[in-house]
Amino acid sequence: MALNSKQSEKGCVLYLMSRDQRVADNHALLAAQADANERREPLIVAFNLYPQLGVRAREQYEFMLKGLREVETKLNKLSIPMVMSTGDAAVEVPKLCKKLQAAALYCDFSPLRGPRKMQKTLAAKLDLPIYVVDTHNIVPVWVLSDKQEFAAHTIRRKVHTHLEQWLVEPEQPTKHQYPVSLDPIDWQAAGKILDVLPTNGIKPRVKPGEKAGKAQLRHFVRATLPRYAAERNDPNAHAQTGLSPYLHFGHLSSLRVALEVLNEMREPPLLFQKAKLVEVGKNPTIEDNCNALLEELIVRKELSDNYCFYTPHYDSLEGAWPWAKQTLAEHADDPREFLYTRNELEACETHDDVWNAAQRQMMDSGIMHGYMRMYWAKKS
Repeated sequence: MALNSKQSEKGCVLYLMSRDQRVADNHALLAAQADANERREPLIVAFNLYPQLGVRAREQYEFMLKGLREVETKLNKLSIPMVMSTGDAAVEVPKLCKKLQAAALYCDFSPLRGPRKMQKTLAAKLDLPIYVVDTHNIVPVWVLSDKQEFAAHTIRRKVHTHLEQWLVEPEQPTKHQYPVSLDPIDWQAAGKILDVLPTNGIKPRVKPGEKAGKAQLRHFVRATLPRYAAERNDPNAHAQTGLSPYLHFGHLSSLRVALEVLNEMREPPLLFQKAKLVEVGKNPTIEDNCNALLEELIVRKELSDNYCFYTPHYDSLEGAWPWAKQTLAEHADDPREFLYTRNELEACETHDDVWNAAQRQMMDSGIMHGYMRMYWAKKS
């Protein structure tokens, strides 16, 4: 998707990596390399580091930086240098484009207002073409639907319509034929930038990066997929994918997950056959397990991007449906048996042992079981 109609001739092609921090299965990187090859110019990948209080915990930024170091190593093998800027991207990226004499800028996609506003600012400010490539969703959000979808059952049919076209094995980046030599990133200095953030004590239980994400995917397909449909909502069964950190930071693409799952199926997936879910029993078939995973990975996950993309006030009650606002208003004065402060909830000081246990898991490892997240969101 082009954000402006500007044209430029000479100079490198710059890919501003953000939400999709990987080399493999990255359509934004592929699009940037194709443009650079056509221009016979170098391709450079940039990342802008801007740690802010209240956005992410220090431990999350540290997890991210470790994954990015792996990205730099893989890019170097492809003769694609990686650079890092620090600060407000709307200010720093134009400086970087001028310094590197960029002729085109590619960005990956986020439905959130911050990245979108930044990209629109760059499109207006810079005298070069800027493109956004949705390589986080399997079907690009603006292709899947042109409006906010009401629920999973309304977007599911649109997924079925597009999926056979988009759920295909992607090309992979190749060694770039027009290299340029740049200084490597000073990762020690990048780590020191995080000193402005307080630590929260979380101890991540997973390793960051593409390699670790692919290893977890192989483990899930081999050991957990056979019981996914029947046990994924049991917090004691350890039957979830374990892929959330890798999908969130873009170390692993949902496209790769879906393709690996499809390889396990004997029959075409339900998503290609009919637009409805099937209840599974205690002994689900491999097709049941795969379809359950594809429903969560594609329909539900891409519905969330659709909501944020088409709902300006996605992070406030103003973005709720009218019926939800009406219900909240009607029950605003209902008596509550228990009332807690935010600090009490965070400190696991409630009457509910299940809440306290789930919150302790979050505070210790940074992870809460998916069913527990949904349970508390609906309960509250």
